[in-house]
Amino acid sequence: MARGALMSITYLITITAALVVIARLLTFRRRAGRYRPGVALLAWMIIVATTCVAIFGPPPSFAGRWIVNAAMVALAIGLVRTGGNVAHLIRPLRRL
Repeated sequence: MARGALMSITYLITITAALVVIARLLTFRRRAGRYRPGVALLAWMIIVATTCVAIFGPPPSFAGRWIVNAAMVALAIGLVRTGGNVAHLIRPLRRL
């Protein structure tokens, strides 16, 4: 497989995961849940970071591309599974 093809595959996966993350966070409905400013700020920072990845693309180094790719896919899967609720996504971290 050519190096350019590998770069385009990682770029495509990263961009797709970024778009899933952005769409899921923007379409989240809180319903009767309470407003938490820290979680809202974290969700905003996730949207900004994934937008930067979508606009500027993954880093040029080979290892950096795969790390960002894995992180974006894991974040996208986590947000889809929690329905876009960042508070539920970070809940296991709060128990440490």
